[in-house]
Amino acid sequence: MKRFFAGLLAVCLVGAAFAGCSGSSANYNVNDVASAVETVAKIENPLDITEDTVSFPWFPFTIEPDAVATFSGQKTGVANTAGTVLVVKASAGSVDDIKAALENYKNGLVSVSENYQNDFPEAYQQVSDGRVVAKGDYAVLAIAAAGVDYTEVDAAIDEALK
Repeated sequence: MKRFFAGLLAVCLVGAAFAGCSGSSANYNVNDVASAVETVAKIENPLDITEDTVSFPWFPFTIEPDAVATFSGQKTGVANTAGTVLVVKASAGSVDDIKAALENYKNGLVSVSENYQNDFPEAYQQVSDGRVVAKGDYAVLAIAAAGVDYTEVDAAIDEALK
């Protein structure tokens, strides 16, 4: 009986070791994820977010370049709107910092938009409804065009990161 339990314990420990070492960090193509979200976010007059715009101090993402492994996204080129999709694969251990930077960016847009919500109510609603999602080493910022149903945006993010 002791041998049976010893054998059972050994099998359980080996199984636990494999489960712990298998890693659950999926590897996604940031361009594919961004494209899937951009399709439903319907960003008007999209401009690519480049390495220069994402890391310059004057650009409000304030993401440290060392925290980013790779990224892809677009931002609207239309004044008084805030459509943005940015997908970032964080460097090891940096996803929380990336998510916080994206949340700060979104919250800053909400604060500014509050001052003009009577003049631009759709822009205010856009940024208020925006999403910041993190999964594994990936963080996604999605601020859709006016009138876009965010259940579609949520579904696109979930599907692209499954």
